[in-house]
Amino acid sequence: MNIITQDISFSDTSLTLTNQRVLFWEKHHTLILSDLHLGKAAHFRKNGIALPTQITLQDLQRLEQLIQYFPVKQVIIVGDLIHAGANTEVSLLQQSIVKFPHIKFVLIKGNHDRFADEKWNKMGIHEIYQNWQLDNIYFTHQASHLSNAHTISGHVHPGINMRMPTKRTIIFPCFVVSTQQIILPAFSLFTGFDTKSAPDNAVRYAFHEHDIFCVQ
Repeated sequence: MNIITQDISFSDTSLTLTNQRVLFWEKHHTLILSDLHLGKAAHFRKNGIALPTQITLQDLQRLEQLIQYFPVKQVIIVGDLIHAGANTEVSLLQQSIVKFPHIKFVLIKGNHDRFADEKWNKMGIHEIYQNWQLDNIYFTHQASHLSNAHTISGHVHPGINMRMPTKRTIIFPCFVVSTQQIILPAFSLFTGFDTKSAPDNAVRYAFHEHDIFCVQ
């Protein structure tokens, strides 16, 4: 896995964007990500669409590598950790979490996260919130319009259409950054893209395996 980083300033602090769909907040040794949608492939298989379990394993392996790469003490998941109900793929998450007994996992519940708190606790997640604040930054799954609040959210799986010299159009995942808001890309590789939902005057940091680039 090739990890490219770029630092930005947000809410009077420094955050590190990565081309691996996560933010790292060095001040708090915190990895921030959204929209893993674990179990989505199993949900599709249940409904007759053959998809390999390898999709989930690949996402979890990437997460484990990122936790090992950065000096992480805390992981904040900004919603839609689970795509549907419990299944064998979701149980793989618990196997990943137990590998990091000294790291705190925090879940900001998304519209797909319907388990009772007791079930999250059994998986190793003991802090579960609808919205949560750390310093001056609010974490919420869907973009918030709190007055004067700086927010980090997910939900929309942002992407951007780029016209290539070959006249082909390619969609890249991206971080959407405005003065008071960051919208995270979906961490899962098995998601679509929303190329339209971006605040006015937002900057989009698109990325691929070998680069991060800014698009106004």
